[in-house]
Order: sequence, then C-alpha cells, then structure tokens
Amino acid sequence: MNYIPHTKEDISKMLSVVGCSTVDELVSEFKPRLSELNLNNPMSEMELVAYMTSLSEKNSQMKCFVGGGSYDHYIPSVINHLVSRGEFLTSYTPYQPEASQGVLQVLYEFQSYICLLTGMDVSNASLYDGASALAEAALLSSAHTKRRGIFVDAGLNPEYLKVLQTYCDGTDLVISNTIDENTACVISQNPNFNGEIKNPTGLIEKTHLNNSLFINCISDPTSLAIIKPPGEFGADIVVGEGQSFGIPKSFGGPYLGFMAVKQFLTKKLPGRIVGITTDGKGNEGFVLTLQAREQFIRRERATSNITTNQTLLALTATIYLASLGKTGLQNVARASYHNAHLLQEKLRKKGIDIVNTNPFYNEFLVKTPKSTEKIIANLAEHNIFGGIDVGDNKLLVCCTEKNSLQDIDLYVKEASI
Repeated sequence: MNYIPHTKEDISKMLSVVGCSTVDELVSEFKPRLSELNLNNPMSEMELVAYMTSLSEKNSQMKCFVGGGSYDHYIPSVINHLVSRGEFLTSYTPYQPEASQGVLQVLYEFQSYICLLTGMDVSNASLYDGASALAEAALLSSAHTKRRGIFVDAGLNPEYLKVLQTYCDGTDLVISNTIDENTACVISQNPNFNGEIKNPTGLIEKTHLNNSLFINCISDPTSLAIIKPPGEFGADIVVGEGQSFGIPKSFGGPYLGFMAVKQFLTKKLPGRIVGITTDGKGNEGFVLTLQAREQFIRRERATSNITTNQTLLALTATIYLASLGKTGLQNVARASYHNAHLLQEKLRKKGIDIVNTNPFYNEFLVKTPKSTEKIIANLAEHNIFGGIDVGDNKLLVCCTEKNSLQDIDLYVKEASI
C-alpha cells in the first residue's frame, strides 16, 4: 500500500484530543529539545580517535576475583577475529544444510567437545545459558519419568535455583526436600556454588535406586580438564554454563548453555542436534537431525520450546577449545586451581577463616572478622573486584589463570587491613 502521511489537520485533531498544541509540547516531558543539545564541533576521524582514546584512559583496569557463575578467563585474540567473520556472524540456527555446512560442522564439533569433557553420549547444539539449561533438564526428567518432584542438593547456584523455580511456577513441577517415589530428578552442582568438589557416587546410587534421573550442573567447565567427568560417575544428564570458553563476562550475558545426556535420553533432548549423514552420491554432510522432537514441527507436543539458539556463542566456545587443545585447557585449569589455593593459604596465614572443608577448584568461601562490605569497598579502591558477599560476613572468592602473584599479594594485603 502507498504511504499516506498525516495531514496538518489530522495532527491538529490528534493533539487537541490529548490537550497539546504542538508535537514538541507532546514529547517535551521525555525527550530533550534538539536545540538544547550541547554538541562539540565536528571532528575528523583522526581527531575523533584521539578524543575517544583520551576518554578511555579514564577507565579503571580492575583485577577480578569474582566468580559465582561468571568467570574472568583469558580470551585469545584469535577468537574474536574468527567469530566476527561474515560467514559465522549470526546467532540463528542453520536450517538449510546445503548452504550451511561450515556452521553445521562447527556445531557438530561443539557437541563432540561437550561429550568429551562431560563423559556423556549425546550433546545438543546449545541452550540459552546455564540456568535455563538446568531448568530444561528438569523438564526433560519429568517427561521421561512421568513424575513431578525435583530434589535440589545443597550448594546449587542461587541464581540457577531462581530460574528453576520460575520454570516450576509455569508447570506442575515441585521442588521437594526429599527423594521419594514422586522424584523425577536429583540436581547437584559439582563443583558447587562454594567451589567445593564432592564425590557424587553415593547420591547417584540413591537416585538410581529410586528410578530417578541424576543431573550434574557445572558453572565453570574448565574444571572438567582436571577432574573426573560426571559421565564416569554415572550422571544421566550434565548441564552447565559455557561462558568460560572464550566468552566475556559482559555484565551477565549473552552466555552459552550446554546439555549432554546418556544415549537413552536422546529423543527427549531439547534444542538442535547436528549429525553426520551421506547424500545420494555417498558424500558425507552435516544436517540438523531428529527434528521431529522440536517445537517448529511438533508445536505443543515438542520436547521443549527452545528455538533461536546461541549458535554464535557455541562457535566461540568451539574456537576456544580448538585453539587451546587438551593441554592448553588443562594448563588453564591447573593455573586457576593453583592461584585459588595460593590465595586461600595466604589469607589463612593472615588470620582469615576458610569455610570450605572439602577440596575445591578455583572458588572458596572465607569468613571475615569484619564487615565484608567494607572489605569489598577497600579492595575496590585499589582496583580489585573482591568477591561476592553471601551474607554473615562471608565472601566467595575466585581465581583464574589471569590472577598474577602480584594481584594475589595485593588482594591479601588490602583484605587483611
């Protein structure tokens, strides 16, 4: 249709209805007048670069000791270089395999990496983030067992628990304090929110004796480079947050959820799955497989409502893992582990109580003799993000491979004042 603009008479009638005489009067309460904008004179590109550089020098370079589900790992420069290529720069699912072999191959390799790290049989091509991946795993468990109860072991990230509760509010799922005949799944985070690593064997055995599914949740999967994968313990579903794999903290997102399952749960796995097939000429190719499970085909009968996914972030994680390789990822994990244990020992020698009683990976909990708010504020004055205040004068502290010995010594000095 043709575009027919409002006439002056139309505009006048509309303004009279709302009690205004001009359009400027209508928008004056929430829009600054252009005549009032205090803009500098135009600049050339060279002048603009110099000006923006001078502004950026006012920023503080903070040392980060904050974890709790988002981790400050080093991101190699090759990642952003490759991710920003035009062939890859999209978050959308590659529905046309004949035109998307490169992206599909990357997603297939992402799934392969997740299976290798978790010790599981099948992975999907990504979910929104770690919290929604956990909630989707609970829905999967309920659909498989025909039960409605969810048992959450102590130590789950409280933000993940809130998302799980939100999912439950929209369904008939119930978070329970006991494992009984109505329990669909048992959820355990390992390492848990306090950073502790626990042996899940006993809890997994109890779960399976009850014919329930065991879900292992991981918030920093770099830990899988040096600890036994949950699949070898007998976990049925493994979910987690892939932000540690080359994705910046970015004030909380966008992030990358992942899910891997045992073979018998494949047809209930939410999201996209990429597989290998052969065409009529016998050539191998990559395709989206088992699509009859998904909402764009089965609507309300689908396994989930996961749709446009985190393809670009899965690509980022794949490039990160491929760039580092097995040895490189192990080096990242060992450095994170070493730095955290070094910081813990130095804080202990300064008289700060260590709450953790079990082994830990790169996060630990301390109890301070004075207000954690004051400690965090004092550290911030020295350009240090000091950790997460979890209440009762307790502070959750995290280290990665980026924290140098000088950073650790400065942290100990200022946290002990």
